[in-house]
Formats: sequence, C-alpha cells, structure tokens
Amino acid sequence: MAPSGSYRQVYAGCPFYQYDDGKRKIVCEGIVEDSTVTLGFKKREGYETQITTFCCEHYKKCEVYRMLMQKYEED
Repeated sequence: MAPSGSYRQVYAGCPFYQYDDGKRKIVCEGIVEDSTVTLGFKKREGYETQITTFCCEHYKKCEVYRMLMQKYEED
C-alpha cells in the first residue's frame, strides 16, 4: 500500500483497493497489467460514501470490484 493521507487505508477490505488521497480520489488495481483505475469525485461526500461503503465494508457490491473480478474469472 502506498501512503495516502487517509486513515481509512487500514480498514479497506477490497482486494483491489490500492490507496486514496483522503479527499476525493481512490485508486484501485487496473484492468491490464501495471495499470490502475482512479475514481475521482467532484464532491467529498461522494468520496466518503464510496470509501466507507464499498472499499471498507461492502466491496463485493462495488462496480469496480465486479469489473476486476471478471478479469480473474476469464484467466
């Protein structure tokens, strides 16, 4: 894990979560090798909902998680 500025990093349960900036950006594993997917939020409220609800608790309901799981199921 990269340093993030967010204390939530230690609570992230999603296996694809990599780091966040503690404000409005969440970075996850990418679709292709050596890539990342970045979720950027216009409002902090969206970031807060995503990281708390999906990265930390219900990650199997996250769209990014489901997309990345397909990558591994195809292998």
